[in-house]
Amino acid sequence: MLPIVTDSHTHTTFSADARDDMPEMCRAAIAKGLTHICFTDHVDFNPTEENCGLFDYDRYTAAIDRVRAEFAGRIRILKGIEFGEPHIYVKEYEKLLRKEFDVIMASIHFVRMDIGLHWFEDDAMLSEYTRQNLYRRYYEELLQVVRLGGFDVLAHFDNPKRYLSGSGQETELIGEIMHELVSRDLVIEVNTSPLRMGCHECAPDSRILKQYTEAGGTRVTVGSDAHSSQEIAAGFDHADRLVKNHRLTIGIFQGRRFIAT
Repeated sequence: MLPIVTDSHTHTTFSADARDDMPEMCRAAIAKGLTHICFTDHVDFNPTEENCGLFDYDRYTAAIDRVRAEFAGRIRILKGIEFGEPHIYVKEYEKLLRKEFDVIMASIHFVRMDIGLHWFEDDAMLSEYTRQNLYRRYYEELLQVVRLGGFDVLAHFDNPKRYLSGSGQETELIGEIMHELVSRDLVIEVNTSPLRMGCHECAPDSRILKQYTEAGGTRVTVGSDAHSSQEIAAGFDHADRLVKNHRLTIGIFQGRRFIAT
């Protein structure tokens, strides 16, 4: 029996980098004993991103309505999105904020540097910029995202660790982000995807979650960031121990409201 029965961050074929469609994801979630699954497909407007401009709200909503009907009584299906770099694409972001979702997640996959926007295994970037410079820029932009607000959950804090060795050490800047999150009543996600990518910790790690609790944070969602049915709920044992160690409350969002589970 899984210790956590809701996967709050999953991707389907509505995201260009995902493999399985909604029915396949639902069947896998049921087989793993989940009671809820939240689809949070990518919404991106960066022209270098493969998901750029692909999101279609009406088609997405219709697909979720179909699987809700197909799997009624077997699993609760929640409708969300993961919006990339909302502080850059503000007009597009504000337009989607008016739409109906259970949860809106905000994230950063690209940072604005002189030589490009993407840190993913980019040797050219790493040869010119140190890891610390990249992390500092990431945190500076993450602070802009939090100050913009409007979303419910900040996704995969410390995301660069999936591609760069170690975590950032900008303790003061991270603390500022955490205080902004708490003051704006925003929730942080415990994302287990780094465990599948050679890391031994979630995003964020225990050190950063400690800063979150010290700032007054008490609530988290937990997501696998699954891009295939096999990845659903992966690493949830680890996440459960991490959350319990910090005495945080796990929950889900329904109708943009946090509900403890």
